[in-house]
Amino acid sequence: MHNRGRLKSRPSVFSSRVHASSDTLYFFRAQSEFDRSTLVFRLSQIVLVMAAVILTAVGAEVCNAQRQQTPMNFPTSVALRLIVTIDGDAEKAELVTVELMDAVGGSNEMSRKLADNDGRVTFQTLSGVHRIRITGPNIEAYEGELEIARNEISHLERIRVRRKVKASTNGAASAEGSVAAVRLNVPASARKAYEKGSKAMRQQRWQESRAQFETAIREYPQFDLAYNFLGVVQIQLSDVEAARASFAKAVEINPDLAEAYRKLARISFAQRKYEETEAQLTKSLETDPLNIWALATAANVELITYRYDEAIVHARAAHGVAHAGLAGVHIVAALALESLHKPSEALKEYQQYLAEEPSGRDAVRAQEAIARLSTTPPK
Repeated sequence: MHNRGRLKSRPSVFSSRVHASSDTLYFFRAQSEFDRSTLVFRLSQIVLVMAAVILTAVGAEVCNAQRQQTPMNFPTSVALRLIVTIDGDAEKAELVTVELMDAVGGSNEMSRKLADNDGRVTFQTLSGVHRIRITGPNIEAYEGELEIARNEISHLERIRVRRKVKASTNGAASAEGSVAAVRLNVPASARKAYEKGSKAMRQQRWQESRAQFETAIREYPQFDLAYNFLGVVQIQLSDVEAARASFAKAVEINPDLAEAYRKLARISFAQRKYEETEAQLTKSLETDPLNIWALATAANVELITYRYDEAIVHARAAHGVAHAGLAGVHIVAALALESLHKPSEALKEYQQYLAEEPSGRDAVRAQEAIARLSTTPPK
């Protein structure tokens, strides 16, 4: 407040100097000598502070420039185009589901797309290592890895998948064949609405996405994938019962749609309907036996319902595939083994958990169990 008062008084003093006599002017200068030196000192301080601010800003700009000049430190946005063919290059894998995953197999609903009639699909993603999973009613499930360099703005990948060998009796069409026919009959209007809905879903425009999927279903009531994605959107809109009905309709149309069974299992598990959860997971694993979430959740449900042998089987199957972030399957296996009075095997599971996640949320439990089992005579 003191500084503000002095600065405020100076304009009136200096304006009076303009009209004063020379004697008055000399008197003012003599009396204000100290004030001038103080003002100079403070101005010098202000200059130093401003210089520091400017240097800081310049430093920030330099850092930004350095970051811009070293793009190798950051992933870049890339248009990934995939062309999927069956047993060579001639036959296109139309209407197959293509899932884009990260390097450890993680994905979400918005990273799945349906290939067009030419087996083509495009993702907007980042450079780096990705995994690709391709499934369809008439092909063997494919899973592979690709790497996109940081200097690419567009990446084209051709993927060959293998036709599924279908065993039929007396010429009867298999379920996979009937589903393939259902997908092949999707009219252009339904496909267009489905693609619009998928785009809106990726951009989290949930209401628009729901409307488009509903349009796709009106255009083609047998559109299993549209029902499945409609259920995903309804979950986002907190309409759980509507989502359950959509997923149920999807598996009614396509009994081999594993991801819809998994969505039903998520709802049932959240509502603690464990028998329903187990049945839905069993159906999903018939079509997609290596899905890590289904294996881990099945093991957990079986532990909760005291089905220890089944829990151990599913937990160990989960360990056999990439399961980053799901080391807890070893805790499930260990608890099941302890319940079956197999402490030495349980000890190994606890040790395996710590080897995978030494700082995980169950690390203390595992350490305590190891200490307890190490001092307990084996039975």
